[in-house]
Amino acid sequence: MTKKRVTIIVGLILSVVLLWWALRDVSLAEVIGQLRAANLWLLAAAALAMTVTFGIRAIRWRILLLPALAESSFRSRFSAVCIGFMANNLLPARLGEFARVFAFARTEPISMSATFASLVLERLFDALILVIFLLPAIYLPGIPGGASPVVRHAFAIAGVLVVGGLLVLGLLVRLPDRALRVAERLSHRVLPRKAADRITGMLASFIAGLGALRHASVLLRVIGWTFVVWLWNGASFWLGLLAFDIRGPGFPGALLLQSIIGFAVSIPSSPGFFGPFEAASRVGLSIYGVDPTKIVSFAVGIHVFSFIPVTLLGLWYAHRLGISLSDVEHSEEYVEAAVERGDDGDGGP
Repeated sequence: MTKKRVTIIVGLILSVVLLWWALRDVSLAEVIGQLRAANLWLLAAAALAMTVTFGIRAIRWRILLLPALAESSFRSRFSAVCIGFMANNLLPARLGEFARVFAFARTEPISMSATFASLVLERLFDALILVIFLLPAIYLPGIPGGASPVVRHAFAIAGVLVVGGLLVLGLLVRLPDRALRVAERLSHRVLPRKAADRITGMLASFIAGLGALRHASVLLRVIGWTFVVWLWNGASFWLGLLAFDIRGPGFPGALLLQSIIGFAVSIPSSPGFFGPFEAASRVGLSIYGVDPTKIVSFAVGIHVFSFIPVTLLGLWYAHRLGISLSDVEHSEEYVEAAVERGDDGDGGP
């Protein structure tokens, strides 16, 4: 059984278990009633705000790409972002990052290695800001219900891993020659010469794509825009809470909730993150004593309303670029093969 198939099976099992846990003690009829009673204008505004977040991501992505690509069009970046999130919504195994790299290579002259490196940085900065938003709820008094010791330890470990990952990438950027020599020495000890040379070449390309860590001005701009991304996205969650008349958490609670959801959907799951999203909503809003039925109603409403726009946009942009769902499904293979060949400037299969 391949690694990809194992990931898909594990993700489906986790999704089913988490969805069961989130729905275990709520009435479906009451959830439907809450959905009907929701303020559809506020819910639509929340979905629109979440969709705008993808445009802000495309703006930030330009800064991450600057060291490898001086100029890129907003449309290329935005279309690739939408295609990536569409892939995560419709297909298993979290193919979004590979689909994004694959789509971007169709429109811009940049290597897939450099593009993928920029997305690794993006994810690490996202995780860093989400950890920062979690800190007040986890360690400061005044939050109703507080966070359990298990949650505190889990997110403390997440924070250490995120900072550690950034430090490792920083060392790769600052000491690229030494890192390559160590990688070459280790790979040649355990792998055939051809495979070892290929890995070393891929690492060199990857390091070249980490240029954002070399320049303080670029780094600060990325951090600033990452705050913008998640503050704006937090506002969309706040609008969603208001749509279901959940007022206790306020805007700070919306930031906490999106942080918990952000980490939850990073685990293997079904397409669209159904299960982890709803379970994380229960964990986050239970801290504020929100009724479980209202939590599930909010989670279902905001999840479905935010799912539709970016999925339709991703499908539309994929059609415009001549990318089929089959291409998206095999994007991981295309990207890996292109990087290994060293001719990864073209997104064609």
